[in-house]
Amino acid sequence: MKEVFASFAAKCGGVETALIDCGDDVNGIWGILAMVLNVMIALVGVLGIAGIIIAGIQYITAAGDPAAMTKAKRRIIEVIIGLVSFGLMWTFLQWLIPGGILHS
Repeated sequence: MKEVFASFAAKCGGVETALIDCGDDVNGIWGILAMVLNVMIALVGVLGIAGIIIAGIQYITAAGDPAAMTKAKRRIIEVIIGLVSFGLMWTFLQWLIPGGILHS
């Protein structure tokens, strides 16, 4: 049974793992950090687009109601601020860590 899963195994610090292939020059925590950040980047992008779409639908369906239009505009601004904040955080981490977070 071990031979079946051997083709799916990766190496991380000399230990066989199922998900993370650290390579020879990276320890396990950086592999996990890179995987988590990739998932976070994807989620932030998807949720940001979903937030803008939902706020746009709210704005369109406001039908001239000033309170509903203001609420939709505020939501769009908050989503954009969140996306910019995440982008700045990612840029700061790229600058802070030598070689960048997701260096190959």
